[in-house]
Amino acid sequence: MIRAKDTTWLLLICLLIGQFYVRTHATPIDDSKVEYQDDDYAYSDIDEDPIEDETPPVVDSPAALPYFEENDLRVEAKPGDDVVLNCDARNFMLNNAIMWYKNTTMIVNGNTAVVPRFEAMKNNSIFLQNVTPADSDNYYCVILPQNVRQHTTLRVGARLSILCDDRDITDRSQTFRQGDHHKLECRTYLPGEPTIKWSFNGLRMESSPSDEEKGVIVLDNIDDVNAGVYQCLADDGSHDPPHGMVTIDVQYSPKVSTHRHHVNTEEGGTAEVYCNYRANPIARSFFVKDGTTIQLSEKYSLWDSVHNGHNRTTLVVRNVEGTDLGEYLCHVENAIGFNEVKVHVSYKPETPQFEDMKLEGTKVTMHWLVRSLQPLSEAMLDYKLSGSYTWSTVSVLETHRHNQTGGIWKITHQLDLPRRGLWHARVKTRNPYGWSNFSPDHDFTIQADGEDSYEPSDADLPPDQIVQAGIGLGGRGTASALAQAPVGGVILAALLLRQIRQL
Repeated sequence: MIRAKDTTWLLLICLLIGQFYVRTHATPIDDSKVEYQDDDYAYSDIDEDPIEDETPPVVDSPAALPYFEENDLRVEAKPGDDVVLNCDARNFMLNNAIMWYKNTTMIVNGNTAVVPRFEAMKNNSIFLQNVTPADSDNYYCVILPQNVRQHTTLRVGARLSILCDDRDITDRSQTFRQGDHHKLECRTYLPGEPTIKWSFNGLRMESSPSDEEKGVIVLDNIDDVNAGVYQCLADDGSHDPPHGMVTIDVQYSPKVSTHRHHVNTEEGGTAEVYCNYRANPIARSFFVKDGTTIQLSEKYSLWDSVHNGHNRTTLVVRNVEGTDLGEYLCHVENAIGFNEVKVHVSYKPETPQFEDMKLEGTKVTMHWLVRSLQPLSEAMLDYKLSGSYTWSTVSVLETHRHNQTGGIWKITHQLDLPRRGLWHARVKTRNPYGWSNFSPDHDFTIQADGEDSYEPSDADLPPDQIVQAGIGLGGRGTASALAQAPVGGVILAALLLRQIRQL
């Protein structure tokens, strides 16, 4: 049985043991870290229910930052369309704010539009009604406070656009390469169905009905002839129909030509060989004989000039001798390619060039010009009716030599033809060194009774143009002989050879 005195001693012993345990196992408290509650704390406001743990504040981390799956967007629209520019951000939080800018100008602040034409939407997008080409610009959606942004390019097409291979080239310049294939499309954004009209260098272009309906021009195997200004007009019946243009530049290999493929000269004299060319980009030219490029020397000289819109390179050969006769090659090349033309130098007459003709009923009087520093001894004329298989020939065995100082001969033929219809004529001449080549066929028509008679066309060069071309001893020998355009006809009755001292 435990007595009260013993109980008292047991309690004292337990208290001593408890104080010893606390002093040996307790952790010291840093007073600087202890937050004390002021005495005036409203204890009465404490709910009697158990207190739940509060949610700790959200701390930004790389995974929680707002971001865009696409940082650059492009929106295409037609005039009059309603457009929505999206701002679809991931990890968008309640503490984030949205700002919209048109280039550098603020247009939307949060849910408030700063510019009246724009409307802020609940999903952070903006709405723009009835867009115009003036609305085309760069738009930015910015998320604050992280300053994360998305770029949207808005393009509003004009009432009319010209596209090349689906790229807008309206009122611009384009450079194509020889042999390319491109498609030009005139696209309109108009109500109804306006009529598309194309023009090239001011002239209306004809196209197939299907292509015209679609406003399409196909440029296949492009060459220098395709260079120029293309204009498109959408005829909608208004006083100011929409229109546009594009300038096409074509890079092509040189186009080389000459009017004198055969050059007559004499021993000890001077021969001038030339070629005309066009090229883009710029080209260089030189002459080749017997496979060797001709170099400048006392015998050979080169000079460049411009003639009728063409570049011209002229080779001058001095003190001509037998070894200088033969074929000369005018070679022209640029970054795209090269081209060349052949010119023969000889003592024979040059190829006759048709000058003009006069037609009276079935009587025909024709004139040719021939260059020969040597006297002509004979001329031969061939003529036939269209559909005939053989030529009729007239030859003059006796010739008259006049004015020995001249180099241009004029041949006149007159003949009364037996029938009306389409006729062909050609002529060649001979000097002591041989025959020239036949002239190109000259075609002419003898009309039936009551129809208009022949009148020379613009293709026939009159004598004054021949003089300007420099044909003859007094000229530089580098100009065009004559345009060889088929006009009118030839019939023969008499031949008159006259040597013209100088035209």
